Amino acid sequence: MSAVDAEDLDYRARTQSGCIPPDVVMRLIELGHTDEVELQAGRGKWFCALELARRRPEQAAALLAPFVATGWWTAARAMAELLEAQGRVGEAIDLVRPFVAAGHRHALHFHGGLLTRHGRAGEAAPTRRRRYCWSSLPRIGRTGASSRCASITRATGGPGTLWCFWTPSATTTGSTSCSGWS
Repeated sequence: MSAVDAEDLDYRARTQSGCIPPDVVMRLIELGHTDEVELQAGRGKWFCALELARRRPEQAAALLAPFVATGWWTAARAMAELLEAQGRVGEAIDLVRPFVAAGHRHALHFHGGLLTRHGRAGEAAPTRRRRYCWSSLPRIGRTGASSRCASITRATGGPGTLWCFWTPSATTTGSTSCSGWS
């Protein structure tokens, strides 16, 4: 794979310029040109590597590793989703953690959902931004965990800090008692 950075990969994927678009990749595979898709994946074409990884989960790590190594969130998320689908949840969580530690907002959302889907919401780090937390709640299911929120707020939050936490115990979408100001 030629040397590219995360910004370049992100631009190419968003604009679908300087790459082989996903619909073309799908068509090549449908027409039996998988060998060409493999060749292009080896040359660093994201959508080729991604589609092959989806079709060959046992090779996903090798196919996506060069993209993940750039620090590109989109590649890390794709790899984490494939790991989760294979039941390798611990590896998926470990892959996402550096992005969470860096405060990447999409990683915070994904990490919270990943932990919640697998009954590990207690490991979710509270977030300081209301929009990050609220964006996760509709997908996971808002919960009435106000007492747990309050204890986390008192234990770790400082003055004027918003802490948010969710648990998988209930799915009452009308409840909004999952946040508070300390």
